[in-house]
Amino acid sequence: MLSWWRQSASSKRCVLCHDSAAGCGLCAACAADLQSVRTDAAHMCPQCAGISTLGAVCGRCQQKPPPFERLWASVYYEPPASSMLHAFKHLADLSMREPLVEIMRAHPPPWLADAEIGAALAMPLSKARRLYRGFNQADELAARLAQHYGWPLLPRDTVFRRHHAPQSTLKSDERQRNVRHAFAVQSGLVKNCNLLLIDDVVTTGATLNELARVLKRAGAGRIFCWTLARAQMKIF
Repeated sequence: MLSWWRQSASSKRCVLCHDSAAGCGLCAACAADLQSVRTDAAHMCPQCAGISTLGAVCGRCQQKPPPFERLWASVYYEPPASSMLHAFKHLADLSMREPLVEIMRAHPPPWLADAEIGAALAMPLSKARRLYRGFNQADELAARLAQHYGWPLLPRDTVFRRHHAPQSTLKSDERQRNVRHAFAVQSGLVKNCNLLLIDDVVTTGATLNELARVLKRAGAGRIFCWTLARAQMKIF
């Protein structure tokens, strides 16, 4: 009886189907199912991660390049990845943390090896939103990715973020205005450093654009972005 209890206590269950799982919290079958929502570099603009033919830079980025070099999202914001992220981000279900990190590790940016990343930086939250939520989901993803790849992780107070309305509640043009002047760099650690910005979801890219712009102004080198998921803009 004791032997059975020890074996059961040490075994892990898949966060999706509750079958036996590996250390990442996903069973082989559910991990395979998640491959269906992976992004495809052949159909993504390498600069904004939007839809593009043959992986070419899209017309929008050709006309107005973003302030960062590259943006990659590992999966589309669709079930089951979207439900996992919702549970992690809004319900504080920390059992989703390792599976979500594994999703990113299993489908990294194709340019990652050549980016010469000097340090990683999690998308900051405002103090009010951090207190409300209890944690920053981007911090959790960035910490584990930085540990896995051996990158220095910039401190939380590197960038100050002013409180504003959640981006998910706004239309596209409102998102641009909402994040204007939202960030202030408070550390010289970014100067001449190639940075990798890590976030959970990108939709219009307005927040990443504004943060990258402020970091560039503070003297940062090349800036790359990696998010867990890519969401489609809602139609209001």
